[in-house]
Amino acid sequence: MQITHNDTSDAFFPHFPPEVLVRAPSRLLAWLDRQRQRAALALLDDRLLDDIGVTRGEAAAESRRWD
Repeated sequence: MQITHNDTSDAFFPHFPPEVLVRAPSRLLAWLDRQRQRAALALLDDRLLDDIGVTRGEAAAESRRWD
């Protein structure tokens, strides 16, 4: 199967924000993106956190934020 530029159905990571909403950026989309990133940070193991210079406590505190 050859993937073209417009064919993202087999993409490993979904696009965020969805391509249909790219023209309408908003504070809500920015907040949703931060929440997605914080959830991903909470799932990192200690080795990966060490690679990016973040402690387990810092990651936990950041992942609990809702702003």
